[in-house]
Amino acid sequence: MERNYWVRTEHGRIWGPYTVSALERLRGQLTDKCEASLDGKEWLPGADFPELRGLLMPARKIERTAPIQPAGPRISRAMAAAFGIGEETAQIAGPPQAAVQPSQPARPPQAAPQQQPPPPARPSQGAPQQQPPPPEPPAPPKRKPPMMPQAPEKLEVPDSGDLAKLSPVRLYALAALTNASGSARLVPEDGGLLQIFFRRGTPEHVSADDPDLSLLRFLQMKGYLQTEKARVAEEQAAKSGQDVVAALFQLRLIPAADAHRLFGEHGVFLLDRAFACWRGKFTFDKEAVPPPGSFPLGSRWGLLVDAMRRLEVAVVRARIGKRLSRPVVRSGGLGVGKLEELGLNALETRIYASIDGTKSGEELLRIHDASTAMRLLYLLTELGHLAFAEIEEETAAEPARAPPQPSAPQPAATPQPAKPAAAPPLPKTTREAPRPPAQRPAPPVMKAAAPVLQATPAKPAAPAISRPPPTFAQAPDGESVEAMLARLSALWERLSQADHFEALGLDRKTASLAETKRNFFVLAKELHPDTVSDPAQAALREIKERLFARINEAAQVIGDEKRRKEYEAELDGKAQNVDVARIFAAEENFQRAEILIKARKYQEGLDLLEQAIEMNPEEAEFYALRGYAKFLAAKDRKQSYEECASDCRKAVKMIERCLPAHLYLGHMAKMLGDLKAAKKAYSRVLELDEGHVEAQRELRLMGTKG
Repeated sequence: MERNYWVRTEHGRIWGPYTVSALERLRGQLTDKCEASLDGKEWLPGADFPELRGLLMPARKIERTAPIQPAGPRISRAMAAAFGIGEETAQIAGPPQAAVQPSQPARPPQAAPQQQPPPPARPSQGAPQQQPPPPEPPAPPKRKPPMMPQAPEKLEVPDSGDLAKLSPVRLYALAALTNASGSARLVPEDGGLLQIFFRRGTPEHVSADDPDLSLLRFLQMKGYLQTEKARVAEEQAAKSGQDVVAALFQLRLIPAADAHRLFGEHGVFLLDRAFACWRGKFTFDKEAVPPPGSFPLGSRWGLLVDAMRRLEVAVVRARIGKRLSRPVVRSGGLGVGKLEELGLNALETRIYASIDGTKSGEELLRIHDASTAMRLLYLLTELGHLAFAEIEEETAAEPARAPPQPSAPQPAATPQPAKPAAAPPLPKTTREAPRPPAQRPAPPVMKAAAPVLQATPAKPAAPAISRPPPTFAQAPDGESVEAMLARLSALWERLSQADHFEALGLDRKTASLAETKRNFFVLAKELHPDTVSDPAQAALREIKERLFARINEAAQVIGDEKRRKEYEAELDGKAQNVDVARIFAAEENFQRAEILIKARKYQEGLDLLEQAIEMNPEEAEFYALRGYAKFLAAKDRKQSYEECASDCRKAVKMIERCLPAHLYLGHMAKMLGDLKAAKKAYSRVLELDEGHVEAQRELRLMGTKG
């Protein structure tokens, strides 16, 4: 039986009790300074537990500049750690490198065979054919370890490239991240030119040579300018040799007070068109400067996210393509820019929090709002915060074309009179048997997630399938679109409530791997969304997307032996009901609330905290931050102090070592002028963590005041 562990970070936060497999989701957040316990009472260094060593990363200092002094900045390092936006966030990274684990399994598998060459000093002629068996070990190199998406080689804006390989979204993000100045010239495949001028990473001007995208056409489209007045402005610009903007001001066709807003809206309009360019070429001129009179169009990351929210879903789906059927994984902090800078809303944050590496893109679209999830997946995959797991098709070669095995050429090299008749049957058997146990075709194996439908080599060949394939998804002859939509809607209502076996038409007691694969492909032929080619049948395509995602999820679980056992245990009520995804969704809301509260958006932060507490009411730090945020947002802080402090005291009662709760109690008492209570709270923080810089600074400041 797998053990349960409690894990306590160096900041006092406690996770558990969870199994090692559940704690895998914290990889990158646990350092070698963490402590662990088997009972939640006696704590030992995490490295003392061999099962946890692979999860612990060495503590790193991520500061690349001079250390921040406590008295200089607006917020100290300890305060940043208390809000979860400092070093703790920066240490979220991919799996620890093999150098962290000195154990032998972390070494490359190719090293062992090279160190054991056959001894050359044995020229015995008595049994020269007994040496071929050693070459069999080269099989292990076929097993490729899971690989997380790698960081880009250089996070800089290239001078030129292909938009099909480097999308406008990523090109824009690289310019924003590197504070680049210059002009990005996009030449779509269908002609035209779009030009984005950056100044220190912020877009200040966007232009297009297409007359239909000009400022006059935009003002007409928005209803700000009539057609006749637009024609007059064009004639005036042609006569005077001025540009259209000057003619508009000269004729007073647009109010001067609205000019800034209208020009900004036109720039954003062109930016949307630039992000929709899928194919073509681009160049980046670092010497180009924005035209005179240009101004920042807005926040660099806010403009990008808002543009993604306006993209057409059909266009985004076409861009992502078949990758939606793959599992979506996180990159472990290897994306362009910081995720919190994007300003995701509550729904987008909830979608991101639900991504745990086990759900495919289609499944995420089914669980959440499809349009929002689609746009978010495209944005975050382009930025590198998410990735679609690569699937390696390990289709076995035909036996007739397979590499010759050592046993086949041996009879020719060994003149044995008793076995000349036994040599031919070997290749004959190889040709006749379509699926020998040693060369069973392996299904797709994911590189970044758990293997899907992975056959275990210890099992014999799959027995013949006696049950007929499922027919509940087949359409009757001459069925109309309306009838098909009604039939599939009823099918969705049934399958959404069914278990995985029922969804694939399987019998739980007799379902085999071969039958699972067969039933999945039979159902996929009827339910795949690509079978709907008419854009007018959007409702039919949507219901097929849901049904296909449902059977795909069922096939992934039942086709994997380990996941199937866990699922059957869950059906039998024997599984541990630990909703890890819900806990991590609560953590995402908590981290976002910290940022909002720091930005003095107290009510928005409190709303996210309420959601976090509802999803995980056992986290003490959630209550502590809620009490402090209520205090900061209160109009009469003195009157609301007791109610706010009760949340912090509740957190302390849950976990005495909850440092933020003691710190917030000190801050609140200090704001109300109760220096004695504040000093007591800060002293308690130092008792728990004698190196707490923020508490030391507060006590030092209180001491200087007398």
